[in-house]
Amino acid sequence: MTLTSEQQQALDELFAQVPGASRPTHEAPDILKTWLGVSGSELKAKFFTLLDRKNDFERQLIDLAESNPLDSAFGFLAAASMAFYSAEKDVNPKIKTYIDAFYYIATCASVGYADIFAATQAGRAIAGLVMVVGPALTNRALDRPKQP
Repeated sequence: MTLTSEQQQALDELFAQVPGASRPTHEAPDILKTWLGVSGSELKAKFFTLLDRKNDFERQLIDLAESNPLDSAFGFLAAASMAFYSAEKDVNPKIKTYIDAFYYIATCASVGYADIFAATQAGRAIAGLVMVVGPALTNRALDRPKQP
């Protein structure tokens, strides 16, 4: 049985996907470009652009935290409490006021104990961030500000 040129081309394209097989002369289609409209190389470039911005943002946050540790700690706790309150207020029966949210977030940043637990995915994500960053800010809250 002989194959038509179209059948042979289809087989060549199929075997090109198998590791170790010879690749056809034309480039295989980019699946990301097909499904998402963004090629792998474009996605990689955007990722590294965001990563560069992240480093600048991180540097600015660290400078702010070192220049006034107490303000940074309270600002972080206040913002995290507001975000937690917004995520939990209509779902979590223990979060009725902003102070309830602040109480929970403050414990996440220090001893890690509270009689309140996050009920939403967003609340859990916020609490997780506070559990990672909060203790470091709390530890330095009473340090003298770094002089320029």
